[in-house]
Amino acid sequence: MTGSESKGIVLVVDDSIDALGMLNESLVGAGYTVFVAMDGLQALAIAGRMAPDIILMDAIMPNMDGFEACKALKKNSELSDVPVVFMTGLSESEDVVKGLEAGGVDYINKPVKLDELLARVKVHLNNARMTKSAKVALDEVGQLTFACDIHGGVVWSTAQARQLLASSSDDQAWMTSQLPDQVKTWLSHSPEKHSSLQLKGLNKPLQVNLLGRPSPGEYLMRLLDDDERVARGTLKERFELTERESEVLFWVSRGKTNREIGQILSMSPRTVNKHLEPVYRKLSVENRTTAAAVCLQHLSSR
Repeated sequence: MTGSESKGIVLVVDDSIDALGMLNESLVGAGYTVFVAMDGLQALAIAGRMAPDIILMDAIMPNMDGFEACKALKKNSELSDVPVVFMTGLSESEDVVKGLEAGGVDYINKPVKLDELLARVKVHLNNARMTKSAKVALDEVGQLTFACDIHGGVVWSTAQARQLLASSSDDQAWMTSQLPDQVKTWLSHSPEKHSSLQLKGLNKPLQVNLLGRPSPGEYLMRLLDDDERVARGTLKERFELTERESEVLFWVSRGKTNREIGQILSMSPRTVNKHLEPVYRKLSVENRTTAAAVCLQHLSSR
């Protein structure tokens, strides 16, 4: 069975030949394509050649254990999104925490119960695919979005966000040396959703806006440049709009659909439409085309 015909590609990492054989047989029988490795170093080599959809990782192995292998995988931008499920006989809470801190999404106690393992593989594959689809959608609408952890480290970002940050600083290492500390300090004060932080150390004004928490320990952010911030403030003042109404109108003026605006602002297309109703009234227009024209005329006359 090829990877394109299977339910997904699973990399199983375990130093026990018996365990590898049992897991391989079970996963292949369930419709997955399986690759196997006997230590962390082999796992990294195989993952680098054939990116798996999910990795089942033994915690304790020779040469390189599962914890170190997982950390190495998460440092690779092409593999960082692959979910890692630890298989371990370790039951102490500190060992479980160690696995999660290394980047694992879950753990299964040994001896492995095959029905439980197959159920968890299915759940984590579905979650990973939905996350990937959301990231692709954000890239397609040209969104300046990135996600970070509680320490301010960037977990992933759209191409547009990376480009803007790179062009806004003369320091090539700013994104890894200064951004995490600023975001970490801000998050330590538990900012409310949609609040913003003015970034320091850049050669142009930029803010990060907190959109929410798509998953535990992950914070979704959107970059806000000076042009957008000024334009939204102007629209808000001129037409007596709420903050959310000014955001929606700004993106309408950029030609975005309700679905695209919803992706940008983390709301449903229906909610976008509800915000547009009072916008139309305040602008004395009947549709989005006219609203966009009025908006653009006002901004161009500033």
